[in-house]
Amino acid sequence: MQDGDGGDKDELELETIGCTANVLLIDYDKRKFYVANAGDSRCVMGHGGKCTALSFDHKPENQTEIDRIYKAGSTIIEGRVDGNLNLTRALGDLRHK
Repeated sequence: MQDGDGGDKDELELETIGCTANVLLIDYDKRKFYVANAGDSRCVMGHGGKCTALSFDHKPENQTEIDRIYKAGSTIIEGRVDGNLNLTRALGDLRHK
């Protein structure tokens, strides 16, 4: 399908769609678990009435993420990557890769 500018609308949508994710792998034999995340989805564990953070949000306020974004050639405008995304990592959002 073509958009009004002669471009492919489906391709444009694929470049602008993204999501965040959390993945938890439990190794029962070793009594360990592994957590991975992308974006601002947060993983926490509750035990004994307390919560422990197992991941951190990938946001443009974090200095590590700020450094990575600028090194990649992008900018942060009004707390958003390239003035658009309010997170610094995601699955999809291909125009920002």
